[in-house]
Amino acid sequence: MHQRRLMRRLPWMLACLVAAGWPLALPFARGLESSDRSTIPFHTILELEQTARLLAILLDSGRAVVNDNQTLLDDPTKAHKGFTPEAFEGQLRDMFRGRAGINLDELAGGTLSPRSRHLLQELVTVSKQVIADAQAELNRQGAGFKGFIPAVFGARVSTRFTAVTGVRLKQTALDPRNPANRPDSYERVALETFADSAYPREKVISEMAANSSSLRLMFPLYATRQCLDCHGGPKGGLDRTGYPREGLTLGQNAGAISVLLPVGK
Repeated sequence: MHQRRLMRRLPWMLACLVAAGWPLALPFARGLESSDRSTIPFHTILELEQTARLLAILLDSGRAVVNDNQTLLDDPTKAHKGFTPEAFEGQLRDMFRGRAGINLDELAGGTLSPRSRHLLQELVTVSKQVIADAQAELNRQGAGFKGFIPAVFGARVSTRFTAVTGVRLKQTALDPRNPANRPDSYERVALETFADSAYPREKVISEMAANSSSLRLMFPLYATRQCLDCHGGPKGGLDRTGYPREGLTLGQNAGAISVLLPVGK
Protein backbone atom coordinates (compact mmCIF):
# COMPACT_ATOMS: atom_id res chain seq x y z
CA MET A 1 0.00 0.00 0.00
CA HIS A 2 2.86 2.38 0.91
CA GLN A 3 4.55 1.62 -2.40
CA ARG A 4 1.33 2.32 -4.34
CA ARG A 5 0.90 5.68 -2.59
CA LEU A 6 4.51 6.54 -3.38
CA MET A 7 4.07 5.66 -7.05
CA ARG A 8 0.90 7.73 -7.23
CA ARG A 9 2.78 10.78 -5.91
CA LEU A 10 5.65 10.43 -8.38
CA PRO A 11 4.45 13.13 -10.83
CA TRP A 12 4.32 15.67 -7.96
CA MET A 13 7.63 14.49 -6.56
CA LEU A 14 9.24 14.71 -10.00
CA ALA A 15 7.99 18.25 -10.42
CA CYS A 16 9.68 19.23 -7.16
CA LEU A 17 12.94 17.59 -8.21
CA VAL A 18 12.91 19.30 -11.59
CA ALA A 19 12.26 22.65 -9.93
CA ALA A 20 15.29 22.00 -7.75
CA GLY A 21 17.47 21.43 -10.81
CA TRP A 22 17.50 17.65 -11.08
CA PRO A 23 17.69 16.12 -14.58
CA LEU A 24 14.48 15.23 -16.39
CA ALA A 25 15.19 11.50 -16.68
CA LEU A 26 14.74 9.47 -13.49
CA PRO A 27 14.87 5.68 -13.04
CA PHE A 28 11.62 3.75 -12.64
CA ALA A 29 12.35 0.19 -11.62
CA ARG A 30 10.31 -2.88 -10.83
CA GLY A 31 9.13 -2.50 -7.26
CA LEU A 32 11.09 0.76 -6.97
CA GLU A 33 14.29 -1.26 -6.87
CA SER A 34 17.37 -0.49 -8.93
CA SER A 35 17.61 -3.79 -10.82
CA ASP A 36 15.76 -2.35 -13.83
CA ARG A 37 17.86 0.49 -15.23
CA SER A 38 15.34 1.75 -17.77
CA THR A 39 14.55 5.44 -17.50
CA ILE A 40 11.52 7.43 -18.51
CA PRO A 41 12.01 11.17 -19.13
CA PHE A 42 9.84 13.39 -16.96
CA HIS A 43 8.26 15.07 -19.99
CA THR A 44 7.25 11.62 -21.27
CA ILE A 45 5.45 10.87 -18.02
CA LEU A 46 3.59 14.17 -18.24
CA GLU A 47 2.67 13.46 -21.86
CA LEU A 48 1.40 9.99 -20.96
CA GLU A 49 -0.73 11.33 -18.14
CA GLN A 50 -2.15 14.11 -20.32
CA THR A 51 -2.99 11.63 -23.08
CA ALA A 52 -4.64 9.18 -20.69
CA ARG A 53 -6.69 11.92 -19.06
CA LEU A 54 -7.87 13.30 -22.41
CA LEU A 55 -8.87 9.83 -23.58
CA ALA A 56 -10.93 9.38 -20.42
CA ILE A 57 -12.58 12.76 -20.89
CA LEU A 58 -13.36 12.00 -24.53
CA LEU A 59 -14.89 8.62 -23.70
CA ASP A 60 -16.95 10.19 -20.91
CA SER A 61 -18.00 13.00 -23.26
CA GLY A 62 -19.41 10.36 -25.61
CA ARG A 63 -21.23 8.79 -22.69
CA ALA A 64 -22.62 12.21 -21.79
CA VAL A 65 -23.89 12.77 -25.34
CA VAL A 66 -25.77 9.47 -25.19
CA ASN A 67 -27.03 10.48 -21.74
CA ASP A 68 -28.30 13.84 -23.05
CA ASN A 69 -30.17 12.10 -25.90
CA GLN A 70 -31.62 9.25 -23.84
CA THR A 71 -35.20 10.53 -24.00
CA LEU A 72 -34.97 10.83 -27.79
CA LEU A 73 -33.38 7.41 -28.20
CA ASP A 74 -36.12 5.76 -26.14
CA ASP A 75 -39.03 7.56 -27.84
CA PRO A 76 -41.29 4.79 -29.26
CA THR A 77 -43.19 7.22 -31.50
CA LYS A 78 -40.20 8.07 -33.68
CA ALA A 79 -38.58 5.80 -36.22
CA HIS A 80 -35.63 7.81 -37.51
CA LYS A 81 -34.24 9.66 -34.49
CA GLY A 82 -31.72 11.77 -36.39
CA PHE A 83 -29.03 10.55 -34.01
CA THR A 84 -26.64 9.72 -36.83
CA PRO A 85 -22.88 9.22 -36.43
CA GLU A 86 -22.42 12.74 -37.83
CA ALA A 87 -24.93 14.27 -35.40
CA PHE A 88 -23.27 12.40 -32.56
CA GLU A 89 -19.82 13.58 -33.64
CA GLY A 90 -20.89 17.22 -33.66
CA GLN A 91 -22.22 16.97 -30.13
CA LEU A 92 -19.16 15.00 -29.03
CA ARG A 93 -16.76 17.63 -30.32
CA ASP A 94 -18.72 20.40 -28.58
CA MET A 95 -18.85 18.45 -25.33
CA PHE A 96 -15.13 17.66 -25.39
CA ARG A 97 -14.17 21.24 -26.24
CA GLY A 98 -16.22 22.50 -23.30
CA ARG A 99 -14.68 20.03 -20.87
CA ALA A 100 -11.07 19.79 -22.08
CA GLY A 101 -10.66 23.15 -23.82
CA ILE A 102 -9.43 21.37 -26.96
CA ASN A 103 -10.94 21.72 -30.41
CA LEU A 104 -10.73 18.33 -32.11
CA ASP A 105 -10.98 20.08 -35.48
CA GLU A 106 -7.70 21.88 -34.83
CA LEU A 107 -5.51 19.11 -33.42
CA ALA A 108 -2.91 19.43 -36.17
CA GLY A 109 -2.05 22.96 -35.13
CA GLY A 110 -2.10 22.34 -31.39
CA THR A 111 0.54 21.44 -28.83
CA LEU A 112 -0.45 17.80 -28.31
CA SER A 113 2.01 15.10 -29.29
CA PRO A 114 1.45 13.17 -32.53
CA ARG A 115 0.56 10.09 -30.51
CA SER A 116 -2.01 11.97 -28.44
CA ARG A 117 -3.60 13.40 -31.57
CA HIS A 118 -3.73 9.99 -33.21
CA LEU A 119 -5.34 8.29 -30.21
CA LEU A 120 -7.95 11.02 -29.78
CA GLN A 121 -8.85 10.87 -33.46
CA GLU A 122 -9.02 7.07 -33.27
CA LEU A 123 -11.37 7.26 -30.28
CA VAL A 124 -13.67 9.62 -32.20
CA THR A 125 -13.68 7.20 -35.15
CA VAL A 126 -14.44 4.18 -32.98
CA SER A 127 -17.19 6.07 -31.14
CA LYS A 128 -18.86 6.98 -34.44
CA GLN A 129 -18.62 3.36 -35.57
CA VAL A 130 -20.48 2.24 -32.44
CA ILE A 131 -23.24 4.77 -33.12
CA ALA A 132 -23.38 3.70 -36.78
CA ASP A 133 -23.72 0.03 -35.86
CA ALA A 134 -26.54 0.87 -33.42
CA GLN A 135 -28.74 2.70 -35.97
CA ALA A 136 -31.16 -0.18 -36.60
CA GLU A 137 -31.38 -0.74 -32.87
CA LEU A 138 -32.02 2.92 -32.08
CA ASN A 139 -34.49 3.60 -34.89
CA ARG A 140 -36.94 0.80 -34.15
CA GLN A 141 -40.35 2.43 -34.14
CA GLY A 142 -42.68 1.28 -31.40
CA ALA A 143 -39.83 0.27 -29.10
CA GLY A 144 -39.26 2.33 -25.97
CA PHE A 145 -36.28 1.62 -23.76
CA LYS A 146 -33.67 -0.16 -25.87
CA GLY A 147 -30.89 -0.60 -23.36
CA PHE A 148 -28.53 1.68 -25.29
CA ILE A 149 -27.34 3.68 -22.29
CA PRO A 150 -24.05 5.47 -21.55
CA ALA A 151 -22.53 2.39 -19.91
CA VAL A 152 -23.38 0.19 -22.91
CA PHE A 153 -21.98 2.77 -25.32
CA GLY A 154 -18.85 3.09 -23.19
CA ALA A 155 -18.33 -0.67 -23.05
CA ARG A 156 -18.67 -1.11 -26.81
CA VAL A 157 -16.32 1.78 -27.53
CA SER A 158 -13.75 0.62 -24.96
CA THR A 159 -13.63 -2.91 -26.37
CA ARG A 160 -13.13 -1.70 -29.95
CA PHE A 161 -10.63 1.00 -29.03
CA THR A 162 -8.50 -1.45 -27.06
CA ALA A 163 -8.54 -3.92 -29.94
CA VAL A 164 -7.46 -1.26 -32.44
CA THR A 165 -4.87 0.66 -30.40
CA GLY A 166 -3.68 -1.59 -27.58
CA VAL A 167 -4.64 1.16 -25.12
CA ARG A 168 -7.05 -0.25 -22.56
CA LEU A 169 -10.12 1.75 -21.58
CA LYS A 170 -12.43 0.32 -18.94
CA GLN A 171 -15.47 1.50 -17.02
CA THR A 172 -15.33 0.30 -13.44
CA ALA A 173 -16.98 0.74 -10.05
CA LEU A 174 -16.75 -0.75 -6.58
CA ASP A 175 -19.92 -2.78 -7.18
CA PRO A 176 -20.46 -2.83 -10.95
CA ARG A 177 -23.51 -4.36 -12.60
CA ASN A 178 -21.38 -5.87 -15.36
CA PRO A 179 -18.94 -8.47 -13.95
CA ALA A 180 -16.46 -7.52 -16.69
CA ASN A 181 -16.13 -4.11 -15.03
CA ARG A 182 -15.00 -5.41 -11.65
CA PRO A 183 -11.99 -3.44 -10.38
CA ASP A 184 -8.57 -4.91 -9.91
CA SER A 185 -6.61 -4.10 -6.76
CA TYR A 186 -5.20 -0.83 -8.11
CA GLU A 187 -8.59 0.32 -9.38
CA ARG A 188 -10.28 -0.59 -6.09
CA VAL A 189 -7.91 1.58 -4.06
CA ALA A 190 -8.57 4.53 -6.39
CA LEU A 191 -12.34 3.96 -6.31
CA GLU A 192 -12.33 3.91 -2.53
CA THR A 193 -10.50 7.24 -2.63
CA PHE A 194 -13.02 8.71 -5.08
CA ALA A 195 -15.88 7.55 -2.83
CA ASP A 196 -14.79 10.07 -0.18
CA SER A 197 -17.10 13.07 -0.67
CA ALA A 198 -14.21 15.37 0.26
CA TYR A 199 -12.08 14.18 -2.66
CA PRO A 200 -11.65 16.96 -5.29
CA ARG A 201 -14.04 16.55 -8.22
CA GLU A 202 -12.48 15.17 -11.44
CA LYS A 203 -9.01 14.93 -9.89
CA VAL A 204 -7.38 11.90 -11.47
CA ILE A 205 -5.18 9.29 -9.82
CA SER A 206 -2.27 7.98 -11.85
CA GLU A 207 0.93 6.00 -11.52
CA MET A 208 3.55 4.28 -13.60
CA ALA A 209 3.21 0.51 -13.56
CA ALA A 210 5.88 -1.25 -11.51
CA ASN A 211 7.72 -2.43 -14.63
CA SER A 212 7.59 1.07 -16.16
CA SER A 213 5.90 -0.27 -19.28
CA SER A 214 2.57 1.52 -18.84
CA LEU A 215 0.88 4.44 -17.17
CA ARG A 216 -2.30 3.76 -15.24
CA LEU A 217 -4.88 6.48 -14.72
CA MET A 218 -8.26 6.59 -13.01
CA PHE A 219 -10.76 9.29 -13.99
CA PRO A 220 -13.72 9.67 -11.57
CA LEU A 221 -17.32 9.65 -12.78
CA TYR A 222 -20.34 11.25 -11.11
CA ALA A 223 -24.07 10.53 -11.10
CA THR A 224 -26.15 12.81 -13.35
CA ARG A 225 -29.92 13.27 -13.25
CA GLN A 226 -30.31 10.78 -16.08
CA CYS A 227 -28.12 8.28 -14.21
CA LEU A 228 -30.51 8.43 -11.27
CA ASP A 229 -33.34 7.07 -13.42
CA CYS A 230 -31.73 3.66 -13.00
CA HIS A 231 -29.09 4.10 -10.31
CA GLY A 232 -30.87 6.42 -7.86
CA GLY A 233 -33.31 5.67 -5.07
CA PRO A 234 -34.95 3.92 -3.54
CA LYS A 235 -31.96 1.67 -2.99
CA GLY A 236 -32.85 -1.91 -3.75
CA GLY A 237 -35.93 -1.01 -5.79
CA LEU A 238 -35.97 -2.38 -9.32
CA ASP A 239 -35.18 -0.05 -12.22
CA ARG A 240 -36.62 -0.37 -15.72
CA THR A 241 -34.11 -3.08 -16.58
CA GLY A 242 -35.14 -5.15 -13.57
CA TYR A 243 -31.86 -4.50 -11.76
CA PRO A 244 -31.80 -3.30 -8.10
CA ARG A 245 -31.09 0.42 -7.79
CA GLU A 246 -27.88 1.50 -6.09
CA GLY A 247 -29.41 4.49 -4.31
CA LEU A 248 -26.97 7.05 -5.72
CA THR A 249 -27.61 10.76 -5.28
CA LEU A 250 -26.95 13.59 -7.73
CA GLY A 251 -23.22 14.29 -8.03
CA GLN A 252 -22.16 11.25 -6.03
CA ASN A 253 -19.19 9.29 -7.32
CA ALA A 254 -20.42 6.60 -9.68
CA GLY A 255 -17.21 4.81 -10.56
CA ALA A 256 -14.36 5.69 -12.88
CA ILE A 257 -12.81 5.26 -16.28
CA SER A 258 -9.60 3.27 -16.02
CA VAL A 259 -6.87 3.84 -18.62
CA LEU A 260 -3.85 1.62 -19.17
CA LEU A 261 -1.56 3.40 -21.61
CA PRO A 262 1.55 1.49 -22.75
CA VAL A 263 4.67 3.64 -22.93
CA GLY A 264 5.72 2.45 -26.36
CA LYS A 265 2.41 2.14 -28.22
